[in-house]
Amino acid sequence: MPKVIAITSEKGGVGKSTLAVHLAGAFHERGLNVMLVDEDGRVGSSLRWAQKAGEHGGLGYSVIQPDDVKPRKLADLDVLVIDTEGRPKRKELRQLAGRADLILVPSGTSALELESTRELLDFLRDEGDAMRKTRVALTRVPPVGHAGEDARESLRDEGWTVSNTLVRLYAAYQKAAEAGLLCRDIRDPRADTAWDDILSLSRELL
Repeated sequence: MPKVIAITSEKGGVGKSTLAVHLAGAFHERGLNVMLVDEDGRVGSSLRWAQKAGEHGGLGYSVIQPDDVKPRKLADLDVLVIDTEGRPKRKELRQLAGRADLILVPSGTSALELESTRELLDFLRDEGDAMRKTRVALTRVPPVGHAGEDARESLRDEGWTVSNTLVRLYAAYQKAAEAGLLCRDIRDPRADTAWDDILSLSRELL
């Protein structure tokens, strides 16, 4: 069975689907067999991204709905990325903790974003093995200043596992979403730097 990485968040606007699409792309570029499941039925950002990508030849990997997940499709996978529903219910989080090998929580660096992230982390702390499986990825980090580093160390001081890689905020991600591409394929002066952040995070995870 593949390693299951579920990406979930308590607050919208932290780049959950952007991270899911790009991490799957990074795993694919590294030669891993990957599939992305879009469980956010209300928004379906990853599915819409993939539909746009089809106009340009695709993302290189499959993006499917939960109903299309079949055992035979999982048999040859190295990694399954799940883009969860935004602000999932607590019952769904418990189920997620049971079926995921890694729960990745993207968070921005503002006080409000970190507060929402801490609420989610505190819930997971009480869910048995979930804390061991949980890792925070700081996203939309200002490229200038120390906000990312400060947030990372603050969360670590509280006992949480936080990725070393800071996914910095670059316009290349927004352009990629609009075009249905990965940021590496966008004409933007920071596209390569943005992609390097994603590749670095992917190597930390797998």
